[in-house]
Amino acid sequence: MERGRGRGLERPESLVDKAETAQYMSLTYMSSPVLDRELKKGSAELLILSLVEDRPRHGYELGQLIELRSRGALRFNVASLYPLLYRLENRGWIRGRWVEKPGQRRRRYYRLTPAGRKILAAQRDGWREFVEAIARITGIEYA
Repeated sequence: MERGRGRGLERPESLVDKAETAQYMSLTYMSSPVLDRELKKGSAELLILSLVEDRPRHGYELGQLIELRSRGALRFNVASLYPLLYRLENRGWIRGRWVEKPGQRRRRYYRLTPAGRKILAAQRDGWREFVEAIARITGIEYA
């Protein structure tokens, strides 16, 4: 059966279906704010824990580093970043400490705890497995 009969379009249905499906998938899933939000939500803990692994950092610095290192692909606004930091602190994965410096506002610096270090290792392993599985399915290869 051919689509578009009567309208001057004569294309096999299978080609039309494939094109429509690809367009639907790309519009619905690939550039979806919902997907972006879910990916960010799923990776946020890993990003924060990774950034405080080597040294204590304050919230604003964490947001700036995420944006800088992702080349602008990821951004965390204050409304989502600080509640995440509080949750991680409540779980015992990071510890915050207020620091006052002359001529600057008071800032809360966060550092990784021993429990957070274990969680970070587990999350890195999980993400590594996830990325490898996606690569096997999609054929995407990384240098």
